[in-house]
Amino acid sequence: MLEAETPADFTVSVHEALQLWSKDPAAGSPLENLTLVRQEAKSGSIRRATNQVILAALKNLAVDYEQDAALLRARFLDGKAVAAVANERNVAEITVYKMQRRAIDRLATTLFAMEQQAAADRQSTLDLRLPPATYDRLFGVEAHLGDLRNILLAPEAPWLVSIEGIGGIGKTTLAHQLVRNIAQHEQVFADFGWVSAQPRFFQAGEGIKLVDEPALTANALLEALVTQLMTGATGIAPIAPERAMNALETQLRKIPHLIVVDNLETVADVESLLPTLIRLAGPSKFLLTSREAFHERTGIYHFVVPELGEPDALSLVRHEARLHNMPYVAGTSDDDLHPIYTAVGGNPLALRLVTGQLQILPLTQVLENLREAKGKRAEELYNFIYWSAWDRLPSAAQDVLTLMPLFAQNGADLAAIRRGSDLEEDDLVEALTYLAKLSLVNLNGDLHARRYGIHRLTESFLLKEVIKWRGERKTPA
Repeated sequence: MLEAETPADFTVSVHEALQLWSKDPAAGSPLENLTLVRQEAKSGSIRRATNQVILAALKNLAVDYEQDAALLRARFLDGKAVAAVANERNVAEITVYKMQRRAIDRLATTLFAMEQQAAADRQSTLDLRLPPATYDRLFGVEAHLGDLRNILLAPEAPWLVSIEGIGGIGKTTLAHQLVRNIAQHEQVFADFGWVSAQPRFFQAGEGIKLVDEPALTANALLEALVTQLMTGATGIAPIAPERAMNALETQLRKIPHLIVVDNLETVADVESLLPTLIRLAGPSKFLLTSREAFHERTGIYHFVVPELGEPDALSLVRHEARLHNMPYVAGTSDDDLHPIYTAVGGNPLALRLVTGQLQILPLTQVLENLREAKGKRAEELYNFIYWSAWDRLPSAAQDVLTLMPLFAQNGADLAAIRRGSDLEEDDLVEALTYLAKLSLVNLNGDLHARRYGIHRLTESFLLKEVIKWRGERKTPA
């Protein structure tokens, strides 16, 4: 058992839980937020789950203090009056009260140690389920974490929350940090699941890495969640789809879970999966990451990750430079680093790529490679971020996107883009809708005015690399 001082209010809650032993299950539980209780409640009500946890604690208590455990069983589980217990033990009633207080204190200490161990075990399980962190420090995300945390912790809709944006913008990182923060500091969710559909990833120092796994299907995702949440394993066990669906629905609709589906847009049959997730949600919540915004689906809260502002972007560059022992980068002025932000903007992946290359090349050469789409790393970065989206665009949407560098400084409204395009307004709106769906165009403004813009990195991509892609069927590296 883990040793820790038992809080006084925890002892009070244990006493209250004992008093509720034989009450109606609808009475709830003062221990409902314990990890132990929420894990037990997967197969029953919170009240019954609390009783099962108390039984386990009494069993552990009896190992060292058998008489204390027996006293508590007699008083609360069997419902015997103090006078009856006093007669059985041939002691005064006031003595029974003293013995009971001591026994409750010891039971609380035992249960608190069990809870500490359960929380540590849950953290170990979470560490196995989550992918390894790709960061050691985050910049410019505190407000995003706070907003999303409040939405996820609220015991009400939205049940599906989608973190969206272009590749490298930090969607998975944001989801990763959210889950870790909530798991460590909150007791709202009984358990956590994480399933990734990521077919490949980009490391700034190594380029694109393929994931040696088959494309994730909706059925495989359900199997993975059943394996994680109902058996405690981390892989995928073969389960009949309908059986998996029924098992998950029973569990997730009974007690809150938080489940992450990473890179949702790459699930092989995503259109069939979304209605399934909606069916499973509430009170459980699903946190999705996706380059694609599924605006046509109701019931999804959309959070578009913005690029970093210049102060946070340059702080990230300096941090990466310190990690790699590059004092000539970490110690330089904002003015000297400003060209990085001008070329890359606030895409964290691109910022790390630039910083990493500064070990070998001067800044002017690194930035020229990005602007001119020269060199393996620059080409792989553009492929990773843009190729899958570009390849899906209708020609009208490609035409509109190639116009956007004209308005890159402040964005433009529909009328301005219409003046630069050969498309009719209906076709232009359809093209912009498609570009926004694939996170290639940013939306800003208010109820009365909407503006459309692009990331700085997208501007560099459009000015050079896309010229090579137009009219070609290009296979990304």
